[in-house]
Amino acid sequence: MGEKVGKRELNRVKRCAAIVEVAKDSFLQKGYAATSMSAIADAVGGSKATMWAHFGSKEELFSAVVDSMVAQFALDIEDVLTSQSFSVPALRRFCLRFVDCLLRESAARLFRLIMGEGERFPELGEVFWTRGPAKMVGHVTDFYATRFPEDEARALAQITITTIVGYRSQALMDPCPRPPGDAERFIDNFIAFLKLDGAHGEAPDDQAGPSQPA
Repeated sequence: MGEKVGKRELNRVKRCAAIVEVAKDSFLQKGYAATSMSAIADAVGGSKATMWAHFGSKEELFSAVVDSMVAQFALDIEDVLTSQSFSVPALRRFCLRFVDCLLRESAARLFRLIMGEGERFPELGEVFWTRGPAKMVGHVTDFYATRFPEDEARALAQITITTIVGYRSQALMDPCPRPPGDAERFIDNFIAFLKLDGAHGEAPDDQAGPSQPA
């Protein structure tokens, strides 16, 4: 009996994952409004009733898509942030990884989707913020809090994330491709501007900003 239940649950999880993957491609390529639950069900195969048994609404399915993308995003950066104590080199590694992840095609398409359809579907922005940026703010705050007071850590996290997201927005809008090394120079200048190493007597070992020692 237990083996049958286990197999049934495994099949359910695989089915959900297949639905989310198809839905992700549809949302990112067609947009939220043009994506229909019926079309996703047809693409996955099986009955529409089964589809609705897993996800009761398009918003619920979109939430699952965002969750899956955020989970992958977290895996990509957790080794340079999660459980790390603050240091300037660790901050630099995180910032560079964060920029790289934000500029990936899937992340860029999701950003454009939220910006493009957020006014007509305000629930998209709420879902995206709660499951994505809000979690990242928490992780970065925890990282800074290993060295700074809580209120200062929150402020630094907000400044850091806003700065990097702003760089991503400019990069996506700029018709000219960014020159090689542009992200590294930007991050080095940003960290140098914060003067975190000088204020705490810590010299970075792998960066070279305008006011940093070589």
